[in-house]
Amino acid sequence: METYADEMDAGREALARKDWRSAYRHFGRAHELGHDDLRLHLAAHRGLLRTSWRSGRVDRVIGQAVLMAGAALFDRKPRGARA
Repeated sequence: METYADEMDAGREALARKDWRSAYRHFGRAHELGHDDLRLHLAAHRGLLRTSWRSGRVDRVIGQAVLMAGAALFDRKPRGARA
């Protein structure tokens, strides 16, 4: 079973290899696994944003920026709280 840290590490490794598709997929999985903790959630979005930027996907860059802003502004749960 993959953990948040495993997926983030795999995403960073794929990003270093310029394997954009794999990086985006791993950061996406990390996003799902870390969704209940704002710090982890935003870190996964940063990975998705970085991948989008480096791969030249302006549409995804804009989308990630909007999603990150929304999460930062509207997530009012205590860190680590479950829905």
